[in-house]
Amino acid sequence: MNSLDDQIKKFLPPHNRYSLLLDTSAGLVLGALPGLEDFGASVSSVLSCLDGLVCSPGQLRRLGSTGADTALLARMDWTNTLRDSSFLLPPESTTHIFILDPKEAFELGAAGMVISFLLGYEEAIEAACLKAAVQLSLAGKDIGLPLVVEVRPNGPRVSLPAKAIELGASYALESGVDVIVVPYPGLDSLNTISVMVSVPWLLKPTSIEKTASEWEEALGLGASGLWLDHTWLRHAAPLLQISDRLHQLPERAK
Repeated sequence: MNSLDDQIKKFLPPHNRYSLLLDTSAGLVLGALPGLEDFGASVSSVLSCLDGLVCSPGQLRRLGSTGADTALLARMDWTNTLRDSSFLLPPESTTHIFILDPKEAFELGAAGMVISFLLGYEEAIEAACLKAAVQLSLAGKDIGLPLVVEVRPNGPRVSLPAKAIELGASYALESGVDVIVVPYPGLDSLNTISVMVSVPWLLKPTSIEKTASEWEEALGLGASGLWLDHTWLRHAAPLLQISDRLHQLPERAK
């Protein structure tokens, strides 16, 4: 069995370059996504430029037999909070459930687990996120499977998004997770997070257009790389460009 550090190195190379991860798992909630109608063909064209690809269990089963060098990470949860008012059946209440356990993810060949930490919803939702992060982190350490937590401060109760992101990063860190994904909160909060967080962290930019400027700020504060969503598959050229840029930057500080 690979150690936890060995697994993390599959998608976060140690100190020698910055990482690029792409999350394609939203189709689990939203159905067929633009740019992912043919999942295999869409991702095969960009796999070589990625360090990690986040997949639903079904996507993971499909790609697990391709022999790709890119690390595959398993989406462990399902939430209807990804659906907004434009969705055919917009959610009437908040649902967040867990669809895999660590052993199942490991058997599917995942190099890591990914969950969302939802903020701004009912107290029970946030409490369940915290409990799951602790449990998955402990179980993952036992079998050598790292946990990545994506902070998602999108609930209706969030009045100060930047502070909510800081809080989410703090909760994730206290839960013992191995990697934290931080949506861009502004430079002041990004600086606060960079000082507070003692594990690798990735920046999720607010848009394709703002990626370059937001990454420059995160780069100077110790980010380990970028976390992009499926919308980038509709913009293959910028995706390849940002990959080249990340992988040609000077080495990360140890």
